[in-house]
Amino acid sequence: MTDVVLSTDDLTVLSGPETIELLVDIGPTGTRGSKFFVGIGNPNSDDSLDPLLNDLYVNSAPGSDYGYLYQYVSEPGGDTWVEVLNITPAIYSKIHTVTFASGTDADYGSGTIIVPITDITSVTGLEADNFSVQYSIVNAKPLATSLSLVSVSGTNLVLNLQASEYDGTWAALETEASVHLFVSVVL
Repeated sequence: MTDVVLSTDDLTVLSGPETIELLVDIGPTGTRGSKFFVGIGNPNSDDSLDPLLNDLYVNSAPGSDYGYLYQYVSEPGGDTWVEVLNITPAIYSKIHTVTFASGTDADYGSGTIIVPITDITSVTGLEADNFSVQYSIVNAKPLATSLSLVSVSGTNLVLNLQASEYDGTWAALETEASVHLFVSVVL
């Protein structure tokens, strides 16, 4: 067989197609992809679903598993739904009515808010440092306030507030006041 070598400096294109047709909406049906399901409770106990791998499910039932996102995956022993993440953030927001009373130090009044930790998150074993607390006390007069203590007592988050109000001079806040409270979990 002999080698053929083509050597030319010119290239001539004589013709091309008159039209080019590209069809992108026709063809065999592929795998469905991710489908979202929403239901009540754990999806592993719902036989009415017809999931494919990688489908997603959101639990809308009130309770400890509320707002969990599940994914249908293949595991040894068979395909199953597994928890992927909780789409509801671990936050608590509520207006509390707190009674402030002066103690031994007449410069400020003290009030306490007790929040069950289960109202904030289902995570267990948290310490006081795992909670970020923001608050605002409603009062007609200017206030100087502090969050004097954040502690965990059993299954409760305990918040101690101190406040003084200004009416020409500073005096202990001694009244019932609305406290706007926002607590989030920091891990």
